[in-house]
Amino acid sequence: MSLWSMNDGSSLSGTHTFTNGSAIVQANASGAYKSEVKIGDVLTTAGGEKVRVKNLTPPRTVATSDVNASNERITITAHGYTANTPLTYSAAGGTAIAGLTDGQIVFVKTVHDANTIDVSATEGGSVIDLTGTGNNSQTFIGETNTGVTLTADFGGSTESGVAATVSRPPIDGHGGTIDANVLGIDEGESVAGVDNVTDIALTSTTGARYVQAPTITVAGPTARTLATANVSLANDTFTLTNHNLRTGTSLTYNSQGGTNLAQNSGNIADDTELFVIRVDADTIKLASSLNNANAGTALDMTGGSSNVGNNSQTLTGTTATATATISGGAVSAITVTNVGSDYQSTPAVTVEAPKMTIPTSAVNASSNVITFAGHGLSDTDQITYNQVGGGTLMTNVTNGQTVFVRDKTDDTFKIAATSGGTAINIGTGHNAQTFTIVTGATTATAVASLGLGNDGDTNTTEISHVGWVKKTVGTGGRAGRVHYETLVAASSISGDAEDIATPDS
Repeated sequence: MSLWSMNDGSSLSGTHTFTNGSAIVQANASGAYKSEVKIGDVLTTAGGEKVRVKNLTPPRTVATSDVNASNERITITAHGYTANTPLTYSAAGGTAIAGLTDGQIVFVKTVHDANTIDVSATEGGSVIDLTGTGNNSQTFIGETNTGVTLTADFGGSTESGVAATVSRPPIDGHGGTIDANVLGIDEGESVAGVDNVTDIALTSTTGARYVQAPTITVAGPTARTLATANVSLANDTFTLTNHNLRTGTSLTYNSQGGTNLAQNSGNIADDTELFVIRVDADTIKLASSLNNANAGTALDMTGGSSNVGNNSQTLTGTTATATATISGGAVSAITVTNVGSDYQSTPAVTVEAPKMTIPTSAVNASSNVITFAGHGLSDTDQITYNQVGGGTLMTNVTNGQTVFVRDKTDDTFKIAATSGGTAINIGTGHNAQTFTIVTGATTATAVASLGLGNDGDTNTTEISHVGWVKKTVGTGGRAGRVHYETLVAASSISGDAEDIATPDS
């Protein structure tokens, strides 16, 4: 059987920057992530935000100004690389650095200082002669002492150059690895989250011919209509029969074109985010912030400006979001990035069909050549052009037109109106345009799972005990089914960072 231990928290070397909306954490040159942090660890910021580590290989964007073609040096602030570290270069769909190819694995040859390196084609080989600077979106990816990737974008306020600590969930004593599905469950999480999308699992159809990660669309929660008769100005309450809402749930108000609901301080504007204060099974109050909701400080609905609104006004939860990962031409995983709120039933999930996004920089109007690294197309394959968003059409191609591939190489191709026909004389179009792959392509499918909540038969929570819990998500024929197993029971727990996997509300 496995042995379990836990690191309750220790200080990290150096200072650290956590950026709102980014999954990348950057340390200064004193960072020591490779010796202090493992995949699955929980980082705690100076402000108390808790985040989980996905990997120690964040992509480092290198602008053209950071490539010195005269001395072959590449600038990456506080890069954290050591000599002979393998790095994967990506041109990100743009012009590659002359001397490198998109997807090439190179090695750090010389660490000139904390911010500057050069690279070689083989470990210990000669420095590569760089004769161009590439583009401003290109990246290098490799293990570093000064950067980690999080399992989700950082949701707190940006913290720059702060101290941080690391804690570690239970470790399997046999394998010495951390299971990313071993979650620290506190008391609030053990009973909350019934209305959140906490998992999206692939079914048996994972798709074919994916060459870029598809967009994942989760259907939004059902709007709740708030009739005027259900608004109590005197009690500051709202009646929603059998609402199943919890304190802290985010709802957005909209008048639907009628008279706006008002409070003591004035009208509640459309698209205002409000937060639930649960009163009982049929009644709620509303608060202006999450802190106010948790403190029980409700909107004051009394006063001369107060109005009960109209019978069409709504309260609607937040739509969940997710991202996909591809491998070998199929979708390999889907990660929830925002759990949403107030889902009253499991939402539908749509996975985008296999496609290629073709920016203007990838279209050579002189040669009629289109570049997409590793496209996997064959001559005579069918692809469909998509204008997307009303942007400028690619010359001599109509929106929705299915064309045929010709003159393909590994990374380029031309298009023709008929199979084997003359190459179309194309223009550059615009940066959001795409080609959907038709020949041999299949679209992946997925299903969502809602959070914890109560078991309808036993009225007990799905998680049996506070502590360290292993979460197993079904796939294929069991997609959407979630099972929880208590590994280490505790009377209480702190320091968990599972707000995506097991949200508090």
